[in-house]
Amino acid sequence: MKIHNSPAQYVLGVNSGPHDGSAVILRDGLLLAMVEQERLSRNRYALGESPSKAIAACLRHAAIELADVTTIAVGWDVPRLCEVEGTRYDRTAFLHWMLGSLWDGQASLTLRFVEHHLAHAASAFYTSGFPNAAIVVADGRGETVSTSIALGSPSGIEIVNTWGIEASLGHLYGWVADWVGFTHWGAGKLMGLAAYGRANQHVPLIATPDGYLIVGGSPSSAPAKQQFMLSRSRTRAHLRMSNPPFSAGNPCDVMAYADLAASMQQALEESILSLASLARRLTGENRLVMAGGVALNCAANGRLQRSGLFQEVWVPPVPNDAGVSLGAALVVDRETRGAPVTASRLTHAFWAPTMPSLDAQALQQLDSFEIEQHDETSLVEAVARHLADGSVVGWWQGRAEIGQRALGARSILCDPRKREATARVNGLKKREHWRPLAPALPEQDFGRFFDGDPSGLADFMLAAWPVRAAVRARIPAAIHVDGSARPQIVRHQHNRFHQLLEAFETYADVPVLINTSFNVAGKPIVLTSDDAVNTMLHSDLDVLVLDNLVIRRPRQPTVSRYRTAADRPLSFTPWASAQSARTSGRAPSSPQIPGVPEDGA
Repeated sequence: MKIHNSPAQYVLGVNSGPHDGSAVILRDGLLLAMVEQERLSRNRYALGESPSKAIAACLRHAAIELADVTTIAVGWDVPRLCEVEGTRYDRTAFLHWMLGSLWDGQASLTLRFVEHHLAHAASAFYTSGFPNAAIVVADGRGETVSTSIALGSPSGIEIVNTWGIEASLGHLYGWVADWVGFTHWGAGKLMGLAAYGRANQHVPLIATPDGYLIVGGSPSSAPAKQQFMLSRSRTRAHLRMSNPPFSAGNPCDVMAYADLAASMQQALEESILSLASLARRLTGENRLVMAGGVALNCAANGRLQRSGLFQEVWVPPVPNDAGVSLGAALVVDRETRGAPVTASRLTHAFWAPTMPSLDAQALQQLDSFEIEQHDETSLVEAVARHLADGSVVGWWQGRAEIGQRALGARSILCDPRKREATARVNGLKKREHWRPLAPALPEQDFGRFFDGDPSGLADFMLAAWPVRAAVRARIPAAIHVDGSARPQIVRHQHNRFHQLLEAFETYADVPVLINTSFNVAGKPIVLTSDDAVNTMLHSDLDVLVLDNLVIRRPRQPTVSRYRTAADRPLSFTPWASAQSARTSGRAPSSPQIPGVPEDGA
């Protein structure tokens, strides 16, 4: 008997939105690759860009062409979005924009549009491993909603409650970030600044028993564009009237807004707790999954997990808009294959398409650097020694992470034992000096440094968590001013990074490394080895590790014009010292003020 194997079913997932474009490819329901458009175009957030480069990279990884794709799943209901925005949907124009030169305009393509919040919900629920869960989605906006509560079960995903665009938590938080001086994209900075302030100011967000209320929001009947502009205007008017220093800030003066940041962060956390409590009541489930840009708020995530409202909280590695390509693909795959709706846990984030290794031309740019080739064992030992000696290391290994967190494939690493490392790394990355840095540590050592259990949230560095008071002095560069950190648990299957942490402990007596994203301010995380080399050449990285190559910057002579004066005991009878000096013929010494140049410069 002859057996005919049915052809593989490929689903191409796409985020075609105004920012964070991305693509993902599934084969018979299995994730093969995913990548954000910004990593390839090198434009942060890929604002207004077609996701065509991300699509092409996923197709190359799967070794297929566009014609082999069964269905293209888009994480927006584009015709509905055009209607809401007052524009006309043109299928041909949309496909040409989204696919670029990949589409000749002739081939027949099957398109499936998935509502934005459904795609977000699917990206969280279908990667959680939970058979049932409550779902909360909160972001800037979807087609017509900004917050959703849903139920995930073997029957699929059912939206049970929504809030309109006029009640956008994501937009409100972004507008406050913009007011402070971070721009609308500075939500993460506002969260970091909040730890420096006190929550003593009134902000236009109130948690209620049924969710939350934004004071002075726009009417829901207004067109979407008007809602956005009117709500933004009213928020700024509120801040101008109610929040000192009563004027929009700039990046040079952000500490004046620390209390506002703390107040906004507290209001957001209370609102998320209220939404989670409502989701528990509406669904009856004891597990929660979250998605949307607001789910990137690590402080809120940590507080939610510690609240005990749910047995477990899950956030996928890409909860922002880039994740809707994955969610849309998972929804459509289950529809087209008629597969059972089951959720399997996403155990790692290393899903970027395979990238070529360093080529000879790139190596020529490093001809003045010291380059060593290592085997598996000697590599981690050599890098651990460099880290323990104080070097800042760019770490490039294998397939890149998806999402906004460095997780050990495209990371900048350093020793956490000296607080000066915070200023060094922030300066190297051209970031604000007060920004916190995050620690990575092996799974078996988590309890030595942190209280409690953040569950799966720490796999992708998505929750702020209290550091044990007894060990804070051992890793001061990893501790934020409120005594918390945003840890990453590194498991054994992340083999080389796990080995590096263990090797570092043999030299430094702590299995913890500072792990921050391999990029400089305003640029996406590096993807290719060429990106890594370019960052090395245009920053102050000491060491670059490319697979098994260790590349060291030539040592430059150190010129120091400043010194810290020796600390001498204070004499309460200086006249006696002066008398003794006169008797011995020595001139009394004058103390050197710490931090002041000896030459007075």
